[in-house]
Amino acid sequence: MASFLQIDEAAVSFGATPVLRGVTVSLDQGKCLVLLGPSGCGKTTLLNVVAGLCALDNGKCVCEGTTLDDPAARIFVPLRERGFATVFQDFSLWPHMTVAENVAFGLRVRGVSAAECARRVAAALEKVRMSAFADRYPASLSGGQQQRVSIARALVVQPRILLLDEPLSALDARLREELRVELSRLLREEGQTAIYVTHDQAEAFALGDIVAVMREGRIEQMDAPEALYRAPRTRFVAEFIGSANVFSFEQRNGAVLLGGRLQIPARADWPARGRCFVRREGVRIVPNPEGVATCINRQFLGGHIEAAAGWPDELVIVGEAEGPVAPGARVSIDIDPACAGLLAEDA
Repeated sequence: MASFLQIDEAAVSFGATPVLRGVTVSLDQGKCLVLLGPSGCGKTTLLNVVAGLCALDNGKCVCEGTTLDDPAARIFVPLRERGFATVFQDFSLWPHMTVAENVAFGLRVRGVSAAECARRVAAALEKVRMSAFADRYPASLSGGQQQRVSIARALVVQPRILLLDEPLSALDARLREELRVELSRLLREEGQTAIYVTHDQAEAFALGDIVAVMREGRIEQMDAPEALYRAPRTRFVAEFIGSANVFSFEQRNGAVLLGGRLQIPARADWPARGRCFVRREGVRIVPNPEGVATCINRQFLGGHIEAAAGWPDELVIVGEAEGPVAPGARVSIDIDPACAGLLAEDA
């Protein structure tokens, strides 16, 4: 069965600068795709291609069997005809309209009757828990409340795809977490097809059925959140998702030697040498006067203490500290082999 949304070999350049370099994406109906990556990787441009805010230079974008953008065939469906809705970072509410009027705006533009408009606005505000604020103006609302209104305004038009461009990045940490939970609930309860742009791993994992990690205009890896975390294919993904330690390795005398110093049991499914990752939660840095490494740094992070240990040849490993580890102290390193994985040769 064909995907609900299919993007093939999407390429976009701004002047002489390539921004998207042959990106291919499939999205099934009712699923949320998260575009995750650092600033400048092309994730917002890809969202804008779907929205109709940015035209392809090459490639094709198809939704429900209808071609939206195909420069080779000279096809480009404008934004207003695509049936999508977008939630932006900056809320974008009309200050002179009440909450209810803001939510109703898209329906009125579409010629929906007053009675149907009132019914759908009330239902949308109920979904985002803003019914009590229907007669308020945006200036009297908190940032989190304003973004709830923006989400209601997007959902009320019943979009084929809901597009969200870093919608929580302007909020403080507590509000981000609160609204992230609410948004996850809404998407799943509504069965809403969505594309969500973020640089925040927690948001990506909480909201995405599929996460595409982008780098320099390409998709480095696209997978379910757990698969991305447990089996990153490249060094970039391993370090971007969960900040893993990355080492070259070789198998010798029944052991895998990491970085020429650290050992874990031999792995029959690994080659004789290559590159691997070790998750930080699989590393224990333990005080030991006879230890061969030295603590370089220590940070209290609430639920655990993170420490970095190293050797004179500048090999460094980061993990969780056990006991009173302090910078300059001698330490030993324990590694859980289950937290180590093989990376692609080109990592």
